[in-house]
Amino acid sequence: MKHFDLLIIGGVAAGMSAASQARRYNENISIGVFEKSDFISYGACGMPYLISNLITDYKKLLAVDKNKYINERNIQIFTNSEVTEVNFKEKNVSVKHADSLEKYSYDKLVIATGAKAVIPPIKGMDSEKVYTLRNLDDGLEIKKYLELVKPEKGVIIGGGAIGLEMAESLRALDIETIILEKMDIIAAAFSEEVRKTITDELIRNNVSIITGADIQEIAEKENGMQIQYNGHIIDTDFIIASIGVRPNTDFLKNTGLNMTGRGAIIINEKSETNIENVYAAGDCCTVRNLITKDDVYMPLGTTSNKQGRVAGLQAAGINSERFKGVVGTQFVKVFDLEIAKTGLSEKEAAEHGINTDSAEVYRRSKAGYYPNAEKIFIKIIINKDDRTIIGGEAAGKDGAAQRVNILAAAITAGMNIEDFAYMDLGYAPPFSPVWDSLLAGAQKLLIRN
Repeated sequence: MKHFDLLIIGGVAAGMSAASQARRYNENISIGVFEKSDFISYGACGMPYLISNLITDYKKLLAVDKNKYINERNIQIFTNSEVTEVNFKEKNVSVKHADSLEKYSYDKLVIATGAKAVIPPIKGMDSEKVYTLRNLDDGLEIKKYLELVKPEKGVIIGGGAIGLEMAESLRALDIETIILEKMDIIAAAFSEEVRKTITDELIRNNVSIITGADIQEIAEKENGMQIQYNGHIIDTDFIIASIGVRPNTDFLKNTGLNMTGRGAIIINEKSETNIENVYAAGDCCTVRNLITKDDVYMPLGTTSNKQGRVAGLQAAGINSERFKGVVGTQFVKVFDLEIAKTGLSEKEAAEHGINTDSAEVYRRSKAGYYPNAEKIFIKIIINKDDRTIIGGEAAGKDGAAQRVNILAAAITAGMNIEDFAYMDLGYAPPFSPVWDSLLAGAQKLLIRN
């Protein structure tokens, strides 16, 4: 049985961050990485733009070449190698390679298995023409189909972030596009104002939207697919299911590892699990919400990299490293629109018993007289009791999304609205009005006080 000082399950964002950081701070330990798919260390969030041909070569999504890890960093990489079982007591794993089943032992373990697409129990969802988009293999499969078949029509099931990005990708290829959403709204994470802006942009770009769609069956036809929902039928060439994700941790059930009811591994700020010398990172585990102080499942690429870094450093003996948590900052591009959110929405705050106040403004991205100034929508949400900022949104063009990063910093720092409203943000006509949209929104909340 081959032994590793540090063994890592999963070789994408969190796993390779862990491997890289562990090697950087400890040149002497042996490190092994097992990855189920063909690829390691790639930018999964770039896949919609690979499919639309905005990115022409998938290799541009690869952050570091596999051979560089092996030859220059002395990290052993095993692709097409699936860990099927972990024995925490004996400190070994069973790995299914392409042509064999082997066992490996370890001193320390990092679990970074990511998430997998939610597949609802709908008849026909297992068709070869129903695609999901979770890893680079999925992206390349979709791209290959679109290039070979050149379909005219596609249906996206799900109106969340990936569904919105894929709608843009399909329209860029001149494919008739329909979004089917089971809920009564799309982009449910955002406020009503932002959802309306997103809907208008989709319609302007000839994307059809059907909400409240309860799908009964998907059937293959001679020349494509047929979707039955609410007594209606849609014919399409192919389907992309983007309904959500869940932690890829089924193989860890009944092992003594603490997990949530949905299978997310519970970790602390050191990326430690409840089992000694076992760490977890990325989309397979929880993260602390800095506002509510709850451990939540919020799979984001930024979080994966940070948790992976901490897991690797801790495993290498850097005990001081911590990742305290997130405020939930998210960006989405919808055609020409930049959409962003951070912190809690008013609904989420109410669920945690937080009284809120909010302000909304529409302002220019630059000085009004400067050419190409764009209208930006900003929403700021505060805790009504202590006046701290707890959330915000932005929608528009020309730097709208980046403004939410300032709100994220303010939330993380625990700033109240009085201090934020007079914060010394930079000004020059090509970049911002003298009163930036964020400050204008904050001023409205001061007046109400």
